[in-house]
Amino acid sequence: MILLFTSDHCAWCDVLKVMLEEESEELGLLQSIFEVNVDRHHHIAEAYSILVVPSLVSGMHKISGVPTASDLRSFILQVNAGSRSGFKKNTPRSVLRDVREIQSFNDHEEHVVRSA
Repeated sequence: MILLFTSDHCAWCDVLKVMLEEESEELGLLQSIFEVNVDRHHHIAEAYSILVVPSLVSGMHKISGVPTASDLRSFILQVNAGSRSGFKKNTPRSVLRDVREIQSFNDHEEHVVRSA
């Protein structure tokens, strides 16, 4: 699973989306790519420490900004190889669980601040 972090006002995000489509078609990968808009889902962006858009994240692999075509291809191949190696993969459920934990922590912090 690859998370593509974007923003509503990011022209470079559209460039990276096109690059991803081309590379995925050329490599014949059935890799799942999920777009996460940081404007609407800032908690997910915080969970992955995203400071720059566009950013790609998959497991321990991360690219911020617009990569060269060869760097993007390398990223996709590493992610694809890692998904076959038996390492724990992030699943949509684990990502949502992480986000819920962060939201719960933030809610607790707000409650503590209001109580003080």
